[in-house]
Parts: sequence; structure tokens; C-alpha cells
Amino acid sequence: MSLAFDEATHTYRWNGEVRPSVTQVLSKLSSFGMVPPDVLAAAQERGTAVHTLTQYNDEDDLDMASVDPAYSLYLSAWIKFCTQHRTDWRGIEYQSYSPRFGYAGTMDRYGHLNGQPYVIDIKTGAQSHKVWGMQTAAYRQLLAESIGHEWMLARRATVQLRPDGTYKLIAWDDPSDWSAFLALITLTNWSNP
Repeated sequence: MSLAFDEATHTYRWNGEVRPSVTQVLSKLSSFGMVPPDVLAAAQERGTAVHTLTQYNDEDDLDMASVDPAYSLYLSAWIKFCTQHRTDWRGIEYQSYSPRFGYAGTMDRYGHLNGQPYVIDIKTGAQSHKVWGMQTAAYRQLLAESIGHEWMLARRATVQLRPDGTYKLIAWDDPSDWSAFLALITLTNWSNP
């Protein structure tokens, strides 16, 4: 049993078979069709760059001199968040697959904040969206299946990094987040046998 990920196409394969990702499943609930293509491309580029910087920072592999000034305050916000919440990451950009529900994903972080278990997603967009709660619920399920069921008790949150060097920690505690995602993945798998 193996999970493979093609970064260029953002495609997950489980034992060679293409499987839906958390992001693909949730894309059914949000459309960026009204966003001008250049604005959308810039937002995607920013998100990718900031995720890479936070990953290298957390893996102690970041050359601060190489940080693009356009993204340095997002990185500062992340470093503040990690310091203020005494983070202890157990997984960084952790990929997993759910044989039970038939989907895959890459969670940004899992570990501990102030000694409490958490599943964390990182965002750089200006507006929050309740779909983010569903996303963290899907990741928590992946974690519970791959690491251990004690992770089903982990708290869920999004860290929204801002261009002014601040952050907002958004907690997700609605139990219907998982039910809503489960309905979507069930429909996705039903329509794509």
C-alpha cells in the first residue's frame, strides 16, 4: 500500500489509482471564477511561497538572507505564532490517505500548541471561510487513521498570516465540519467510481 503525490498536477495516487484530495473535494464549495486570473495567480504564488518559507523555518533549513522581502512579514507572523504558542511540530507538510473514506491530503502541521494536540492549516488570504473548518476536520481524520486514533481528540485551527506581520488563530470546533466533509467525499467517490 503506497501513496504517491505529483506536485505539478496536485494529484494523489493510492496504489496507482488517482484519488481525490481534500482541496479538490472542498473546491466544490468555493468558486474563484469571479476573481481576475492575475489576482488569483498572485494569491496562489504568495500562498506557495509562504508555505515553503514556514516549512524551511520549521525544519531549521531556512537561509534568512534568501527570503523575498514581499513575504518576510508573513514569515515574521508565523515565527511570532510559533513562539507565542510554544509549538512542537510532530509533522510538517504531512501527507496521508484514508483507505476508509478514499481521499488524500497534505496537512500543513500537526503537533502541540501550549502542550495541547492540534491540527493546523496555514492561510495567507485576507478573508476567512468556514470551509477551512471542514478542511481541518478532514486532515484530523487522516491523522487519526495514519498515526493513531488519539488524534481524533486534537483541536483544529487555521493560522491566518497577514502582510503586516500579524496573525490570527482561528479555532474550529463545529462538530458538523466533519459531517459536511464526509457528505462531500461520499458524493465525490460515488460520482467518480
